[in-house]
Amino acid sequence: MNKVAVALSVYKLDSKNYLKESIDSLLNQTFTNFDVFIEVDGPVDSEVNDLLSNYNDNDKFHVNFNEENKGLAYRLNSIFDKILKIGQYSYIARMDADDICMPQRFDEQVNFLLENEDIAVLGSSMIEFDSTGNENYKIMPVIHHELEKNIIKRCPVNHPTVMFNLDAINSIDLKYDGSLKNTQDYYLWVDLLSKGYKFANLRQPLLKFRIDENFHKRRGFKKAVNDFNSRLYAMKTLGVFSVANILHSILLFGLRVSPSYLKKIAYKRLR
Repeated sequence: MNKVAVALSVYKLDSKNYLKESIDSLLNQTFTNFDVFIEVDGPVDSEVNDLLSNYNDNDKFHVNFNEENKGLAYRLNSIFDKILKIGQYSYIARMDADDICMPQRFDEQVNFLLENEDIAVLGSSMIEFDSTGNENYKIMPVIHHELEKNIIKRCPVNHPTVMFNLDAINSIDLKYDGSLKNTQDYYLWVDLLSKGYKFANLRQPLLKFRIDENFHKRRGFKKAVNDFNSRLYAMKTLGVFSVANILHSILLFGLRVSPSYLKKIAYKRLR
């Protein structure tokens, strides 16, 4: 079968131009056996609405408009439920409404999963870029042991680069915590690791991740608290309490609540 379902959520702050770039990057994939499932999370700009309505005429696209905003985790869970109910897909690929996939992304990930059938969650390195054209390569560790060992210090996979292998993961375990407005991906990775699922990354960057002017401002006090709690959850769930991990989590919290200019410097130099 080897068919991919793409899970994408759109909400009111998403730009029409960025969204079109994202969708165009899907249409330019060298791997063509995929469908795109889009949940529109509440009211959106009329231009975004018109753009998505146009894509609904394409057989590959399944766009669902919703009147109420319920958050990313809720919408992704809805998409997963639809995909699993259809039962025609081997993989689910994630991306966000302002990401740009490299043309070979799906080919590279599907080929890797065909050769490594035990991998349940596959991510990749990525290129972060801003409005001025500056780029930063975020190169990820690739081996499961490294990803699991360093779960407190860094997220094991870049969420928008992830491809889930439905042949290696139980559908009941593929669910985000809908009560969370952020860090929901980290909690999912911890839960999956605790159940013995295998992770991996491809070293080559397969996605361009947009850093806008509000990227660091959005990572304020609430996000800092959620990040800290997520690390405590990981330590408890995975049994990795240590002085080093606790100290790292405290330092990370301090960084999260620091001024934006300090966060920008740390984001570039310490990751």
